Amino acid sequence: MNGVAYTSNNEIHVSADYIAKYSGNIKMEITGVLYHEMAHVWQWNGNGQAPVGLTEGIADFVRLKAGLAPSHWVGPGKGDRWDQGYDVTARFLDYCNSLKNGFFAELNKKMRGGYSADYFRQLLGKSVDQLWSDYKAKYGN
Repeated sequence: MNGVAYTSNNEIHVSADYIAKYSGNIKMEITGVLYHEMAHVWQWNGNGQAPVGLTEGIADFVRLKAGLAPSHWVGPGKGDRWDQGYDVTARFLDYCNSLKNGFFAELNKKMRGGYSADYFRQLLGKSVDQLWSDYKAKYGN
């Protein structure tokens, strides 16, 4: 199996090779991986229309909020694009959620029937590109 883990339908698959070779706090890492993969089970993906980087970022946002972000993740304000995925997008979504508590849940709810980048404007009053610029400026990047 390539990678760390994946979710297919309601099944989570974790790489035995990854677990065997992991040299850090294995309990924290596997718990974090399971949080990420469980998020995929429950999240909406805009009927496949949402950017993959956003869906992966949503799953990592859940891991971040659970206090399970590994030390190798980028810090706030890092990354090249809001939809770069994983830790970069998780940090951006955390910023967006700080602007309006509940943003994250509302975004996921909207993605039940499809996806539009305009959801960010609808929920936060600014385009996703403007929010990304504001986020980068906040952290001096």
